[in-house]
Amino acid sequence: MWQILAEEIERRDPHYLSVLNTRKLAISQLPITVTPASSDAAHVKHADFVRGWVERGILRRSLYDQMDALAKGFSVHEMEWHMEAGNYWPAELTFRPQRWFDISMQDGETIMIRDDCATPALPSVADGIPQPGFRNMEPYKFVTHRHAAWSGLTIRGGLTRAAIWPVMFKLFTNRDWALFVQNYGLPMRVGKYTRDASDNDRKVLLRAVSDIAGGAGCTIPDSMQIEFPEPKTASSASDIHERRFRILNEELSKLVLGQTGTTESKQGAHASGQVHREVQVDIERADTFWLSYTATTQCAIPMVSCSFGPQDAYPVITIGRPDEAPFDDVIKALQFGGPQGLKVRCQDIYDRLSLTPPEDGDAVCGIIAQPQPVEPAHVLPAQDRAPQDMPARVSVPTTQSPQEPDQQNTLHAALGRLVARHAREEPHMVALLTNSLAHAAQPILDDMIIPVRRALMQAKDMEDFRQRLGDMELSPAAFAQAMAQGMAAANLAGELMVLDEIGRDPAGHG
Repeated sequence: MWQILAEEIERRDPHYLSVLNTRKLAISQLPITVTPASSDAAHVKHADFVRGWVERGILRRSLYDQMDALAKGFSVHEMEWHMEAGNYWPAELTFRPQRWFDISMQDGETIMIRDDCATPALPSVADGIPQPGFRNMEPYKFVTHRHAAWSGLTIRGGLTRAAIWPVMFKLFTNRDWALFVQNYGLPMRVGKYTRDASDNDRKVLLRAVSDIAGGAGCTIPDSMQIEFPEPKTASSASDIHERRFRILNEELSKLVLGQTGTTESKQGAHASGQVHREVQVDIERADTFWLSYTATTQCAIPMVSCSFGPQDAYPVITIGRPDEAPFDDVIKALQFGGPQGLKVRCQDIYDRLSLTPPEDGDAVCGIIAQPQPVEPAHVLPAQDRAPQDMPARVSVPTTQSPQEPDQQNTLHAALGRLVARHAREEPHMVALLTNSLAHAAQPILDDMIIPVRRALMQAKDMEDFRQRLGDMELSPAAFAQAMAQGMAAANLAGELMVLDEIGRDPAGHG
């Protein structure tokens, strides 16, 4: 039968058995969660009931055997119920070999129990005929997990249907490899005897050749020759069986695991290992989806229905890792987002690290970084420094530079000549004049700036600030005084122009 052959394939091929166990063991260790149908109190109670059963470990112990459907198309567990009013749950899930069952040839989906003495099983399709040699499976008595290896009927499911050819070729290759090693890997012993050797001498020689090392030996007359020709391509023929063996193993790894990164270590395969890991995650999610569906429909729903009656919605059993960001990304988000105002519950971080928050009196490690105090800006007092004559890198216009006729009599030019003259004859004159003007103008500016600043600090909004500005009575005398100082500077410029004209006119000195 097919199921017996599938068991023999796994038993005879260690590599196929190993990759199957890799996939089955990975699934059987994943976390199991129970989600209520809604936030309703009754639904939460049902979820707590199913969660309590899951925590007993009954379901987890059966996951490995349920994954046997990966190779054979389906797996069956017999349920032993704990029966108590309002408290029904599977007390035991016992794995039953697939050879005890068979799939109906009528629809290719219905799984039946082999029993030659029982009443024939009911038809699997409409208008079908009874099926002798089988009996139907009792409801709520078995957990039947179907694992889709590809699209199609369950009767044609199971990876063993695709793996049987590489496994058979490997067995043939292994036999040929053994013959090759026996013929060319071990030395051949040839014993020669002369014509005058008696039958007893020949028997002694044959026994000696056989006793040296196994049966790879022979005896021939001294006048005869035996040649042992090797293949023409001896260098490649020595590992041809090994290379074929490896290729078939790689094909089996791709069939079961979807990649070869976890079974065949190759130099420089770190980059491809990341891609292989993504393939593993995709396959893992698909496997857990089918197992979650089986556990919910064939375990959780019957438990709730029998204990609390039929419901409009039932809790969901989910097997697999939760969809959450990698922990490295979480740490980076806290490092960069925390100073910007990102807030996260400490309990969530403890849960991700499987740690327990410390209690009062516990010795703890780690400190909280203290905020750095903000230092005020350094304000240096103003200093009066004597002007320095620095050579210019690029020639710039000066008061002595030729000017256009319309620019010679401007106030800007006159002031420039005044500043140049004072800087040349009295180096400190410009600095003293500047300081004097600043001290004289400071009270005037304070009388205008301080009330405006006070109104701005006390205003509740822009409309309030506008109203406060309207209520202020800023004296125009301040502006008049500033204008007077500007006119004084202009007068000084005019006097400079007169002095320059007198200096250039020789007749004026007479």
